[in-house]
Formats: sequence, structure tokens, C-alpha cells
Amino acid sequence: MDPTEFHRPIHGHNVVVGTRADTVNNYFNGNGVTAEGIPLEPIGFFRGEKTTRLLTLEDLTRDCLAALWQTSPSLTDPVEDRKAPIDKKGSRVSGTCEWIRNNEIYDSWLHSRSQLLWLSGGPGKGKTMLSIFLAEELEQIASRSQDVIFIQYFCDNKDEKRNTAVAIVRGLIYQLLKLHPKLINHILPTFQIQKENLFADSSFRALWTCFESMVRDPSLGVVYCVVDGLDECNATSLEVLLKRLRALFSPDATLSSTCHLNLIAVSREQPDFVARELSGFPRIRLDPDADRDVNSDIGKFIITKVGELSRYRNYPPELRSHVEKIFHKRAEGTFLWVGIVAKELERYTCDEVKSALDHFPPGLDELYGRMLLQIPSRRRETTAKILRWVVIAVRPLTLLELSTAIGITAEASSGLSCEEVMRAQVRNCGHLLTITDA
Repeated sequence: MDPTEFHRPIHGHNVVVGTRADTVNNYFNGNGVTAEGIPLEPIGFFRGEKTTRLLTLEDLTRDCLAALWQTSPSLTDPVEDRKAPIDKKGSRVSGTCEWIRNNEIYDSWLHSRSQLLWLSGGPGKGKTMLSIFLAEELEQIASRSQDVIFIQYFCDNKDEKRNTAVAIVRGLIYQLLKLHPKLINHILPTFQIQKENLFADSSFRALWTCFESMVRDPSLGVVYCVVDGLDECNATSLEVLLKRLRALFSPDATLSSTCHLNLIAVSREQPDFVARELSGFPRIRLDPDADRDVNSDIGKFIITKVGELSRYRNYPPELRSHVEKIFHKRAEGTFLWVGIVAKELERYTCDEVKSALDHFPPGLDELYGRMLLQIPSRRRETTAKILRWVVIAVRPLTLLELSTAIGITAEASSGLSCEEVMRAQVRNCGHLLTITDA
């Protein structure tokens, strides 16, 4: 049956038929709604220019799924979002992150009925790559069992579509519906009243109620979940989300229905309320509890990055060994230091590398300080304005917005637009800022 056609008239009105599960499956598969199933009870009337028909649960389901995806800011695909850090930073180095498999706290979480595990670490400690590794591990476990599913979410403070509590919950609901279409029944009653407002940033409470009902559905088995970068979310909405998570996983929860969610929350310890809300749960601290494992991974990362430099610049064995030694000494337990300095060294020839290394101080704080000092004096005033505006902005600024804020104008003589001039100015900030082309 063509999805644009109507089924036989009922009481003078045309009705499209099919089961709700069919509708959800066909929505995600990009197909039209089939005529299989039975007519569902009418829930209202739709009056078009040429016809009046009863609205069925099929119509409501389609509207709900469309609103889940399209309500501004529109949803992004969590599976695709996981690929973004890999595109930016490169693939995980072979052999890294595997230590987590033998971690007793992780193993206990993996075999628990329903538990929240907090994985914390400072900047540059490799949290996101570890999250990706865990996601891949849990996906494999889910693929081997019909009673296990896996969902994920990767937050990004630079993307307003991925930095709120509502965005996280919408993303998790989207994945649950793809895997278990019948869970739509937990959403439809509320959606019938609130319509697309259910998925707006102002409706977190109602949306959370739907999500919690879904993960308590008795038809579910184990639901493994990784949420990376919680600290990158808007602070106000994040605090509300963490309170809800604490209540969901609290042993004192009074709800009789079982929660099927097993969650790994990955974040820094900041803002302060993160530690307050999550301190009662099992925790793996990348620093200092897992220092030995993280440092071992950093060693593998250094060997790989210096190997790439050696092939690119034809380092002799002695120089390669020297660079590896300096990296080990100055990285101070952070992947980020290694990544930044390795990128900088690409600009230097073999005979320049040793002297160039003398200008890279140990640790991230000193390295960032050096980056600021390297900015030429004639550009420092503009750079300072750029950094101030970026820091105080509640969302990432476009190049045009930033140029307006600091008073950058187009250069008519050179034919450059405001955006092009601004792009060049941002590049002067080096590794402190990045431009993401939407």
C-alpha cells in the first residue's frame, strides 16, 4: 500500500492503519508505513483541503518521531558523533585503553544489575578515547546477546545541539526506539498533550519521566550506556540531570519496577557539583588511581607519534630516541601535551628539532603560557579580545559574530570578507582555539 493512500472509510472518515512498532521501524528505515496490522482507535480529527480523517496512533507515532528528531535544536546521530573525535584526533593507538578490561571496579559494574560508574580525569588524560574504546567493547557484548543493548552519547561544548541535558536524553531515547520500537508507548501519552514542546529545552522534567519509564520497561534486558563529556554540558541543566541520575540509581529508590540501565558517566571533576552528585557511586579516577595504566598508554602514544614524525621528517635513530625521551619527561601524564607538541614539530627539519624542543615547557599550563607568549606583540591586543569573547560566550560564536564583537571589518583593498579576516585572526591563536566548519 502506498503510504499516501487511505485505507477503507470508517464512519465516513479515511484511516491509515498499521501497528505502532511497524511505524517506528519504517520511520527509522526510511520506508513508508505498511498496511499490515489492524486499525487503531481514533485519537482526533485531521482536516485538510480535500479530506477529513481520523487521527490514529499511527499518525501520532509518526508526528512524535519527527518531533524527536526535528525540534530545534535538531537531534544529531550519536553514532556519528562518536566518530568526530576520531576524525579530529586520529584513531586510538593499538594496545591503549585495554587495561580497563582488567579493572576490578569496571568488571564489577559490567556484571551488576543496574549501576552507575563514574570515570573521571583531568584535561588531556584520554577520557574521550577511553570512552570510544568502552563503546566499542560494549557494542561487541551487545551484538552477542539478544538480551543486551548498547546506547551512547558524546557531549560537545562547542555544539549547541550536544551540550544540554535535554539533548542527551533525546539522543538516548532515539537509540532506544531504534532498538526497541515498542518503547514508543512510554512517550505517546505525554506527546499527545505537549506535542513538539516535549522535546524543547524547557521540558526536561517531562522528557526525563518518559526516559525513566522506558529504561524500567520489563521487556528490556541489560541496557549498557556510555555518556562522555558530561562536564561539557550547560551547567544549569547538567546539575538537574545529575540529580535525576543519582535518584535513578539510588538504592533507596521506592519504585518497584527494575531499572535496566547500566551507565558509565565520563567527565572531569568540575563544576564542583559533579563530584557532589556522583561521589556516592563507584569511581575510576584516571588520576591518580590509574596513573600507571594511563602512563603506559601515553608511552605507546609517544612511540606512535614520534614514529610518524620520524617517517615524515626522516629522523635518524638517535634523534628519534631523544625526542621520545623528552616527550616522556615533559608530558606529565597527558596525551594532549604529546599531541600538541608533535603537531608543532612537524614544522621543523631534523637539524632544528633539538633546539625547537627546548622551547616546549613541561605540562599543559606552561605549554599554554608559552603559546600566549609566542603571539607577536602587534597581534596580542586583538588576540586578547578574541579569547575574552570566546570565554564569556554562552555558546560557540560564528566568525561573523566574533568579528562584530571585536570590531573587525572587511578589507576592501584585499577583497577579504569579515569572516575571512576573522578566520586569519583566530588562526593566530594557535592551538588555543579551533574553527569548526558546520
